[in-house]
Amino acid sequence: MAKAKRGRSEGQEKTLTKKQIARSKKVARQERTVWLGVGGVVALVLIVLTIGIVQEYVLSPRQPVAIVNGEEISREDYQKSVRYTQWSLQRREQNLVLEQAVYDPEDESQQFLYQYLGDQIEQVREQQLSAPTQTLEVLIDEGLVRQEAARRGLTVSSEEIELAVEQQFGYDRNPPAPTPTPITTTTALTPTIPTTPVAPMTREEFDEGYSEFIQTMGSAVKGFSEEYLNQMIEQNLLREKLAESLADEVPTADEHVHAYHIVVETEEVAAEVLEKLKAGDNFADLAAEYSQGEDTVEMGGELGWLAMGQAGVSAALVEAAFALQPGEFSEPIETYEGYHIVTIDERQSDRPLDETTLDSRKGQAFGNWLTGAREAATIERTWSPEDVPAD
Repeated sequence: MAKAKRGRSEGQEKTLTKKQIARSKKVARQERTVWLGVGGVVALVLIVLTIGIVQEYVLSPRQPVAIVNGEEISREDYQKSVRYTQWSLQRREQNLVLEQAVYDPEDESQQFLYQYLGDQIEQVREQQLSAPTQTLEVLIDEGLVRQEAARRGLTVSSEEIELAVEQQFGYDRNPPAPTPTPITTTTALTPTIPTTPVAPMTREEFDEGYSEFIQTMGSAVKGFSEEYLNQMIEQNLLREKLAESLADEVPTADEHVHAYHIVVETEEVAAEVLEKLKAGDNFADLAAEYSQGEDTVEMGGELGWLAMGQAGVSAALVEAAFALQPGEFSEPIETYEGYHIVTIDERQSDRPLDETTLDSRKGQAFGNWLTGAREAATIERTWSPEDVPAD
């Protein structure tokens, strides 16, 4: 009987007391708390790391440094441009320093070139300091160009980009055939040293040089790639097309005034001439008596038909002439030639522009448009010094 009882006791599980059960539950709760805490810390660290990675490599590059009429300029694009600009300026400085080293500052015959190159070096260094802010303004201008080009339906094809790249590297898909030099028998033939013509670049040479350039630039400038190069070329071509489109819109005729002037050396003499003109003296006679320069005297002081921005004539004289009515005289106007008295005898509202003035206006059309576009645009600059790449 005793053995049977002992066997049943051995087969039964050990019964825990209430105190032991309570202690066990408490330990389990503590362990769970510890592990939950450890898990929370690990999760928090992972979240922080993930947020940092996303912020650094995903969100931060996409954050705008400026917004131009609703179009964002990303931090990534800005930093690429700054790096390329700084690299270009550094190369420019290095080349100037090497060139300056060729000249001796103690040699009077070389001092001018030495100083000139020194001034160029200082300018480049100043440009390096202002590159971060200037690059931002360039990107803003580029955004305005893209928007206006899109409005006008101006585009750049991939073929145009390829041709521009090839041109930059000196590759011509269809090189011109060499033109033979005709030999005439009217002059005595003299022996000449034969020259070997330079063979045009082959496609293989271009491909090799282009590939090497992309690899070299990719190593030298972070973010530089074939895609970035194509974007720069596309932007330049868009700018050229927009400039041509704006030039084509420049009117070929405008208001003109038929102007005359008398030019003298001093302001006192100019005042004397003006008093005589107001008293009724003849303009051509006074020009013959007082004015400097044979052409002015012979032509009775005639400046000719002037338009605003007239090429070859001082802007101060043109502005003074346009402020007058026929028969009126200007106050003395100082230019590098001396002091002028200006008058007009006629106006025409729609006279054709001369070729030089028209070309000048066409050349100024893009700059005038850009100034107006900046004034009319909604530009929000969110840039800060922290956006400048550290490298």
